[in-house]
Amino acid sequence: GMQLMLLALYLVGLSSIEGSINLINTIFRLRAPGMSLFRMPIFVWAAMATAFLQLTFTQFIGTAFLMVVLERVMGMRFFDPDKGGNVILYQHLFWFYSHPAVYIFVLPGLGVISEVLPVFCRKPLFGYRAVALSSLGIAAGGALVWGHHMFAAGIEEWLMVPMMVTTLLVAVPTGVKVFSWLATMWMGKIQLETPMLFVLTSIIVFLIGGLTGVPQGIVPVDLYLTDTYWIVAHFHFTLFGGFVFPAMAAIYFWFPKVTGRLLGEGLGKLHWAAMSAGFFILYEPMFWLGLHGMRRRIADYDPGLGLQLPNLVSAIGAFLVALGMLIFFINL
Repeated sequence: GMQLMLLALYLVGLSSIEGSINLINTIFRLRAPGMSLFRMPIFVWAAMATAFLQLTFTQFIGTAFLMVVLERVMGMRFFDPDKGGNVILYQHLFWFYSHPAVYIFVLPGLGVISEVLPVFCRKPLFGYRAVALSSLGIAAGGALVWGHHMFAAGIEEWLMVPMMVTTLLVAVPTGVKVFSWLATMWMGKIQLETPMLFVLTSIIVFLIGGLTGVPQGIVPVDLYLTDTYWIVAHFHFTLFGGFVFPAMAAIYFWFPKVTGRLLGEGLGKLHWAAMSAGFFILYEPMFWLGLHGMRRRIADYDPGLGLQLPNLVSAIGAFLVALGMLIFFINL
């Protein structure tokens, strides 16, 4: 069963690489006459940066899975230290893809924010070229930070400081986007319709996700925080802010263009309110839990540590997010 799962993931990776080749070729060879690269919709820049990441890094996770299959089926020992292998090598291959994979989620979401925001601010996007190039900057920077997942895993000491520096530097192109969004909103005629509400929540949530990631990039702080609920909170703030909330904005924004029908605005705002409130109630307590030592991937914890209430609050938040999604499906 495990061999088949690994081979299935290998095939999904192959599909991902082929999809990225398709996108890159389309963007470079099939643009409309007169549409130069710097006249493309900003979302296409985000899609292009994502496709470059998929093309470049998916093969590494495929290689890692293939090596595990060869270990299991043919007795090769790439990762077995007793047979001359290196157990940390698997983590290097895994994270060399899996950190850029986060940006494969997030970059299209940031593209959606940059696309929707000017419409509801009645202003052009501030610093179009800088925002376009920052997508490529995030893709390039995100390729050089994989080691921060491995600070506590026995990684070579000489690699820790360079990984710490690159992790902090990757915040720079992301900051370019955030300042562009703020400048776009400045003095704009803002209309608080459902897509715009989701975009505003995205920016706030993504910003908190980014700021809580900075301490984790510092080696001694990460050694304390690693594998605690702080990581769970940080990751979900990043993923919801960079992908889930922008995806909701995108659906409400482009649904009429795709189908010719408008989603209900009242239900849309109810969906936004339940999901946004639920999200903060669900994930904010996890920062506190992580700082107080609650580990990830545990089934139970010491009742004397005072961890019951924050976990209960989190559970209530999860039901609120689910309620928001139920309203969304009713709206659809």
